Amino acid sequence: MLKLMKYELRKTMFSKLVLLCITGVAEIAYLVGVFLKTDKGDQILAFGAIGLMMCMMIGIFYIGIDSLISFHRDLNTKQSYMLFLTPKNSYQVLGAKILENGLSIFLAGVFFAVLIAVDASIGILYIGGVKEFLDLLNQLMISIQININLTPQQILMPFFAVLAGWLMTVVSGDLAIVLSATVFAGKKFSGLVSFLIFLLIDYIASKVLNAVPVVRDLMVQYVMIIGACFIMVIVMYFVTGWIMERKLSV
Repeated sequence: MLKLMKYELRKTMFSKLVLLCITGVAEIAYLVGVFLKTDKGDQILAFGAIGLMMCMMIGIFYIGIDSLISFHRDLNTKQSYMLFLTPKNSYQVLGAKILENGLSIFLAGVFFAVLIAVDASIGILYIGGVKEFLDLLNQLMISIQININLTPQQILMPFFAVLAGWLMTVVSGDLAIVLSATVFAGKKFSGLVSFLIFLLIDYIASKVLNAVPVVRDLMVQYVMIIGACFIMVIVMYFVTGWIMERKLSV
């Protein structure tokens, strides 16, 4: 399993390195803006702060998309023909892909959470207080027509439930790709049908999440949502693996 995960990591390593480089540029801009303490520095700080936020949101989103693209190529081209000839069953191949992608999404989330926390601490230390730092960010965003009222609660609020939800969406995409390559292979509008099935699966998953009871404790609420997401991931993993074992022909 570890060898399969390393193989999956190598296939998507380039896009992760590109994301890291872009994040590095945004981070440098942010730090320059913090220490410069001029009007020009404020503009550079805004560019860096917004760049880091965009890297976090788009980067984590693309990590999942990149996994789906790779899986589609595995099933529809000769890119990974030898992978399915190894003494590994479909559950192991699919499991390695989901685990690698899940770890990549989780680690990317942790990386950006820690980076933003460190940057916020640096900003607070050098700009002068939490309120002044947040007021400055609000003013900078309003000046570029991004009207977001930042509060400490919004900045510190855990977003791992969002990461779990995104992983669930990616796994539902894996199921749709397998259906397109097996059950609907060679049929007219197979891609469209698979996409509609993906939307249906995602709709059902959203209904499951909406059925999670609302509780007063925010952390307990997040744990329940994350748990529901992982249950859906496990169910879709077994369904997808079952279809691959019985219908996939490479």
